[in-house]
Amino acid sequence: MFSIFRLLQNDRPLVITTIIVVVLSLLPTRWLVPWTSDIGSILALPLTPLGHAAGSAMAFVRPSSDPDLPSLAELDRILEERDAYRGRWHAARLQVEQLELELAQLQRARNAPELGVTTEWTPRTATVVRHTPGGQGGLLRLNAGSRQGVRQGTVAVVDGDQLVGRIAGGVGQLSSTLIPIGSISEGTGNDLLARIYPLDGVNEQSVGVSIRMRPVGRGLMQGLVAREPGQSSNVQIGQPVRLARDPAWDDTAWGMQIGTVLGVEASEETPLRERITVLRTVLPERLLSVTLKLKDPTDDSSRQAFEKEGGTP
Repeated sequence: MFSIFRLLQNDRPLVITTIIVVVLSLLPTRWLVPWTSDIGSILALPLTPLGHAAGSAMAFVRPSSDPDLPSLAELDRILEERDAYRGRWHAARLQVEQLELELAQLQRARNAPELGVTTEWTPRTATVVRHTPGGQGGLLRLNAGSRQGVRQGTVAVVDGDQLVGRIAGGVGQLSSTLIPIGSISEGTGNDLLARIYPLDGVNEQSVGVSIRMRPVGRGLMQGLVAREPGQSSNVQIGQPVRLARDPAWDDTAWGMQIGTVLGVEASEETPLRERITVLRTVLPERLLSVTLKLKDPTDDSSRQAFEKEGGTP
């Protein structure tokens, strides 16, 4: 106790100051502001020159912002416009690629071999606007109709000579229905006259192996070919199959590739024949567009059919 009293006597100024600070901290603010603000200004006066000097040094090290630079709001607007134009550029590039693809398709269709067919026709690109639900090579809806020269039986190809199918009846003025070759749909169950060509391609010397095929579903077609007793098969897996001069098809389809040989096996019903299974080359459910072979209706039969379906010669 004596030591505490002695300590208080020695540090009396500190004790008094502490008591005053404690008492002032407990007083209401409205009593303190009128006289403490003046005291604070007097105490801060010696520090003001130092604050100005520090501010000048900071401005020298880090210059103030350039008045020509855009504001944050303007910068956000510029970035937004940049992103919008970048999106437009990518969309335009995709459109250019699509146009280049369509142009290449048209050129391939023009240069495709047709096995001596000299019919005049005009290529036109049509977009597939609807597939049959469930896919599997069902009917396709195209955005081209009688106003564009499409009529029943018009042939559709891709990649120049890959036969897709032909237009069904009931052609609208602005749309039409495409029946893929090899589909089990109305009007597609008829036999196909085709030829199987060597793997090295079609030339003037290769006449091919004739075959009459019938669609069996799932893009497959089957037919029988003759086989000489004691000799190996004339047909190999992978050989291309092209449509022959089939009168059921428009002549612009003759010579177009239907598919490739998928299987060769002996026929149990006819031992001297082989059963050939052909896989369709084109997958209709994956098509985005096709090339239509439009014939100019100059002869009477074509003109009558064209006008009957709403076309204008």
